[in-house]
Amino acid sequence: MLTVSHLSKQYRGNPSYSLQDVSFSIQPGEIVGLIGKNGAGKTTLMKMLAKAQRPTSGSVTYNGVDIFSQENMLSRFGIMIQPVFVPNISAQDNLRWYLAIHGETARERNIRPTLELVDMWRYRDRKPSDFSFGMKQRLALALALVSEPEFLILDEPFVGLDPDGVLQLMSILQQWVAERSVSLLISSHQLNELQALCSRFLFLKQGRLASAFTADHVGTIIITLARPLTHTEQSQLKSLTSLAQAMPATISLDGVSIQVAADHPHLNAALSMLVTTAGVASIHDKSAQLNDYFGDNE
Repeated sequence: MLTVSHLSKQYRGNPSYSLQDVSFSIQPGEIVGLIGKNGAGKTTLMKMLAKAQRPTSGSVTYNGVDIFSQENMLSRFGIMIQPVFVPNISAQDNLRWYLAIHGETARERNIRPTLELVDMWRYRDRKPSDFSFGMKQRLALALALVSEPEFLILDEPFVGLDPDGVLQLMSILQQWVAERSVSLLISSHQLNELQALCSRFLFLKQGRLASAFTADHVGTIIITLARPLTHTEQSQLKSLTSLAQAMPATISLDGVSIQVAADHPHLNAALSMLVTTAGVASIHDKSAQLNDYFGDNE
């Protein structure tokens, strides 16, 4: 769906690159987290994906077409990078205006549920010029969601939402991904939410893509056994209720190491079975790994 190839950005007068030789792709139905320290290039990358800036070199294609080659390439995108709205018309009129300029007036039915989602319906008749920072963030998020886009680029979407609002937004995003194959690139300081939401992560460091890893590398338990499992014991382990679906490829070839989600409902049953068969040499909780990637100073 979206393919980024050798993307670089060097600002005029700056001898170094803000983003250099970054390549990745995002497929339909993927939720990808973008992480890295401040100044790593996250916002620069998002702005180029949103066509707010042109790359120095490299390309961005959507469904095989260069996004800079023609107008309206991002008509099915929902973008929240910084609050952008008309300050002197009401919140709901901002959503109407946004839908009108994108030819999406049929989706005006979404205005109330979208403003309710971000807890802004009660402020629908107020103008953004009078809003607090958090309210402006929530209105920007509503603008990104109201047209039911097929690709979302969200920078700090949880800012300004209370805990219930965060959970509701996460639920909506997960539902859209499951039911509509919506794709999502999201950057946030709230690592717990990212870890619960994303299926894959891109880690930027000093303008380069330092690492890309899937969600099974975070929030997981690594179990090292005292001896390899036999084929029969591996079959017994997989036959535990629902365990085969969650651990289809987590048993290593020699059967000594097993990886399972830290919150898996049958983790205790698996541990009990392993203790009574091969024995457990060590248990390593990797649930903090995302925080390790993110860095203490982000």
